[in-house]
Amino acid sequence: MARHRSYRRYLRCPHCGSSRMLKDGHSGNKQTYRCGDSNCRYTPDGNRHYYPEKTIQQALDCYVDIR
Repeated sequence: MARHRSYRRYLRCPHCGSSRMLKDGHSGNKQTYRCGDSNCRYTPDGNRHYYPEKTIQQALDCYVDIR
């Protein structure tokens, strides 16, 4: 017999905003979840890396100088 899905109603999908979250394994030592609507997989505290504005500007300047 199939196991009943228990959704995590206190979480929101960063992609679509749905609250239908299912546990979906681990990534490293962090719990991952899958959205029941958009099928997006993520970690709730998924801190994404962003480059500082200065680094982005330097890369763009180098690109323009090459052309």
